[in-house]
Amino acid sequence: MTPVLVTAGGLTVDHVISADGAVALDKVGGNGAYSAVGARCWVDAVGLVSVAVSSYPRATLDRLRENGIALDGVAMAQTALRSGNWFIYDERGNRSEHLTSRPEELEQAGFPTDRLTPEQVTRWQDHLRRRGDGGEISYSRFRDIHPLVASQVPETYLRAKGAHCAPARPVVLDALLPLFNSRGMMVTLDAGWQLAELSMDEMSPFLAQVDAFLPSEIELAAIVPQTGVETALALVAERCRGTAAVKLGARGSLVWDKSAARAVPVPVVPTRAIDPTGAGDSFCGGFLAGLVETGDPVLAAAYGAVSASLIVGRYGADGALPVNREDCRATLAGLIADLGRFPLQN
Repeated sequence: MTPVLVTAGGLTVDHVISADGAVALDKVGGNGAYSAVGARCWVDAVGLVSVAVSSYPRATLDRLRENGIALDGVAMAQTALRSGNWFIYDERGNRSEHLTSRPEELEQAGFPTDRLTPEQVTRWQDHLRRRGDGGEISYSRFRDIHPLVASQVPETYLRAKGAHCAPARPVVLDALLPLFNSRGMMVTLDAGWQLAELSMDEMSPFLAQVDAFLPSEIELAAIVPQTGVETALALVAERCRGTAAVKLGARGSLVWDKSAARAVPVPVVPTRAIDPTGAGDSFCGGFLAGLVETGDPVLAAAYGAVSASLIVGRYGADGALPVNREDCRATLAGLIADLGRFPLQN
């Protein structure tokens, strides 16, 4: 299968505590999977490039494959992981992360496994911090040991129209960005902490290779500190081949429109949010699809908003599958009508 779009990123298993204390254990995720599903909302086939642990649920991989996400670029490692990432949200949407454990440890520590009170959430986080890694490698460490490499990208993927690189260490981007660009693909890039800890000058070679740079608000503030969001966005957009957009969580996104020299806000799609995990990644997948289709980054952000709305209403990267693309198009039409910005007619 020749995919229309490609996403490159991680595959993880996550544990979530929502802002209301609801607990969801062993939910399949990873920025590679979430961005692939976000792109799949708009095109027939998406190619995923990743490295999966041997314990990543095969049923999930089958579900992705059956729903138009090609896995020819997914390398299977021999390593098995039982500890998953904990994503713990507060009422403001902030997320506590970098904490890991096996799913059964919550109950073993004397906590309920369905819902926690705020006091229990605090005690559980304290427990996880004291626990450390429990003697097991994390998914982050796994990616350092088994990084994505350019040689695992199938030739069929390189005939795609666009590619999105989820957060990755610079050494990975050094290989993937030139590869995708050598085939004339439209390329988008998320920041993650891996790029947010670089200086602007260190980051510039990466920005020069992308049609859109898509950091979160926290990442943008780290990249351009002590500067307002719009000014920071304009500064990073200047260094991009294309432009930049910043993800603002429940406040939507802000896109730097180079032609108008101004920041354009794009709202979220109203929906009942259950789990914000993966919303930014699915936004990026949708953004890529919209940018390839329209060439307009503001409209691309509207595509991203629709993709993200499907993810936040469910748990796990595969929760939005199968995708109803007609519904996505209908929602998109309403959103761009509100923006008053329509794609050019061919």
